Amino acid sequence: MAQKPMRVTRADVAREAGVTETIVSYVINANRYVDSEKCRRVKAAIKKLHYTPNTMARALKGKKTNHILFIADDITGNHFGEIISEMDRIAYDKGYFISLCSDKNDKFFIQRIFERFFDGIIIASCTFSEQYIQNLIESQIPVVLFKIRNYRTFKGKYGQINTGLYEGARLCVKALYEKGRHNLLFIDRLGKKPAGKISQDERLRGFTDQCKEFGLDFSSKHIVQNCADETELIRKIEKRFSARNHPDGIFGRTDSVACAAMQGIKQAGLLIPKDVSVIGFNNSPQCKYTVPRLSSIQINRAKTAKYAVELLEKLIDNNTDEKTTAFCLNMELHTELIIRESL
Repeated sequence: MAQKPMRVTRADVAREAGVTETIVSYVINANRYVDSEKCRRVKAAIKKLHYTPNTMARALKGKKTNHILFIADDITGNHFGEIISEMDRIAYDKGYFISLCSDKNDKFFIQRIFERFFDGIIIASCTFSEQYIQNLIESQIPVVLFKIRNYRTFKGKYGQINTGLYEGARLCVKALYEKGRHNLLFIDRLGKKPAGKISQDERLRGFTDQCKEFGLDFSSKHIVQNCADETELIRKIEKRFSARNHPDGIFGRTDSVACAAMQGIKQAGLLIPKDVSVIGFNNSPQCKYTVPRLSSIQINRAKTAKYAVELLEKLIDNNTDEKTTAFCLNMELHTELIIRESL
């Protein structure tokens, strides 16, 4: 009587690949990040041994949690507050809950994301590691990115929304230039930047590219950054504008830093906009209450929220026309310059 062949188990695959059974499970279920070399070995072992995963486990993998994670680098400001509020309304009507979380650049943060089995993730951060984003995409978690910085092309399926930051920054420089402001200063976000990191921030890129197009003098001395808080920023601006040959135009990466810069200019004894023109970004409510009122760039937050949820839903349901295993779903939005007395 012929001996019945024994069923290949995950333990067999683990031994063949030289990894633990846990790693084999991670690769099969695609619910954790696994080093690419280990992943390759596991897949090769599965093919060699003709291993077939348990049908019950595969069924469990297909279950949805109806839970979306939104990762942002500023969870206290008005800008993302409005976007998350609109996303929450849209997602709730579709049967989803959204959790908001500040970005944290460490592997434990990524591991906790994997452990909670989110159906999808929306990322709006200028500091979140590209490697961690790639890890999330490789784990087959649907991911949608806000194009806050000039990302490289990731491997795998993901979505991206261009909210018009680059275009908006160029609009600001054009508006300042047309007002005769040719010695411009860019005010970066608050907080220390990692040493040696080259910024790919879309607003800074737009600012520098438009300055170059107009032939304006631009170098690192035209950027104010690494300010721990508003007090330090105001102090730096006051010192800068108390000197001779001070800048005559300011573009703030956000309305908050633009408002702080306005305070520093006033403390230096200068007038806005007689001596210096100022433009912010995001068109937050505070723009209407500064003296003079702050000009700013308006982002279409309602469409941003709508497209973010729609793109993520397409990725979750795998409802795309693309048949390849690597592509990016893109949405393009435009910004508007709101002109007030500060210009």
